Amino acid sequence: MPYRKLTWLRSNWFLLGILTALLLGFFFPEAELILNPRGITRTVLIVLLFLITGFTLPSEAITIGLKDYRLHLYIQSFVFVLVPAFFLFSTLPFRSVWDRQLYAGIFAVAVLPTTVSSCIVFTQVSGGNVMGTMFNAALANILGVIVSPLLLSLLMRGGGNPIPPSEIIRILKSLSLNMLVPIACGQILRRFFQEVSVKHKKRLSVASNIFILFILFFAFSQTARNPDFLSNLRSLIGPFCYLAAAHLILLFIAYGGARVFLFSRENTISVLYTAPQKTLAVGVPLISTYFAASPEILGIALLPLVFYHAWQLLVAGLVKSSRLVRQAD
Repeated sequence: MPYRKLTWLRSNWFLLGILTALLLGFFFPEAELILNPRGITRTVLIVLLFLITGFTLPSEAITIGLKDYRLHLYIQSFVFVLVPAFFLFSTLPFRSVWDRQLYAGIFAVAVLPTTVSSCIVFTQVSGGNVMGTMFNAALANILGVIVSPLLLSLLMRGGGNPIPPSEIIRILKSLSLNMLVPIACGQILRRFFQEVSVKHKKRLSVASNIFILFILFFAFSQTARNPDFLSNLRSLIGPFCYLAAAHLILLFIAYGGARVFLFSRENTISVLYTAPQKTLAVGVPLISTYFAASPEILGIALLPLVFYHAWQLLVAGLVKSSRLVRQAD
């Protein structure tokens, strides 16, 4: 029994860490002022996070996996076109009910690229097209650094909360310095130390997850110091139910589209784990940078992503043993 508990803790430490970061941020919000003076620590962690992302991102999979263009076009269109459009139009009935902070968080989830590693793991254990998943995960996360903030600006405008052009320029400059440059440096380092990158990928992944937990803690702490936070917290139940239902709907749309295009069983499995998922690794720093000038929005805006991330992992585990995978051919 103790061994089983230890195994469970090792498998779920990151989700427990998210919960811990959330609770610590809410109960000890003043600690952020000491650990993150003027936001310097957060900025350093974001730069290190994307340096690791660039160093471990298998961009060579892009050149290897170019052949299956129908699969790639379908997944990338699903991630950056269909999902944002779905969220934009399906939230229309709730615009007079939900707060702007929640809209910002939900739209931020909508525009993010797919997960960096979990989609690959689930594809592999389910017998799917691992190379196709690797290709699309790498491509989506590279494109997402530029495409995601632009899409978020468009969705905010479409949702009735336009962002001033000067603020968009500031955001893009900040994202370029904090995300694009570190990723580029990481990719350059990977060319010379690819064996080191592959050998220490798990350790670097753990380090990245720890950085994410600190960034989440800082964001939750800033929000907890906002006196209006508790009133907003009660209104999260509806958006969370919406996100849970939205992910399931998107999953079945992805599956239906794969059937329409007559994808093989392996490619259909790749679609199921890649198209509807959203990355926490890129999402947390991207949202943190995007809303850096609005700390009262930041913590609330991150909560939909935290929920969606946990929910999609649970659903992926269920899909692994479901008829969708067993009968995908």
